[in-house]
Amino acid sequence: MQLLGKARQKNGELGVSGLLLYAKGNFFQVLEGEEHNVDKLYQKIEQDDRHNRVVVLDRSEIKKRAFPDWSMGFRNLETFDKSQLRGYNDFLDRDLSPEEFGEMGDEIVGLIDHFRSIC
Repeated sequence: MQLLGKARQKNGELGVSGLLLYAKGNFFQVLEGEEHNVDKLYQKIEQDDRHNRVVVLDRSEIKKRAFPDWSMGFRNLETFDKSQLRGYNDFLDRDLSPEEFGEMGDEIVGLIDHFRSIC
């Protein structure tokens, strides 16, 4: 929760919005905003000792933000009723290697889209 508070503050300063999901010691994050601001933030995340095995799943230009009102929305998936997730996949319950995680990109992007629709 301390990390989330800092992320919300920093994102607000940079005009970055997004979503942070947590499960089993893993974080899944969406960052959206001006490219240079997202790049600046991502570089800090990558260099931060609290982060390891950072993997980019999708980097694309968007016309409209998915989470425009959230400096950083958050959901703890360990306390979330997974029956609400269409096509639930147990990847959230496994410790994935960076390679395995990278291969799950489409599924994770789909999960994030689903959270946008129910939050």
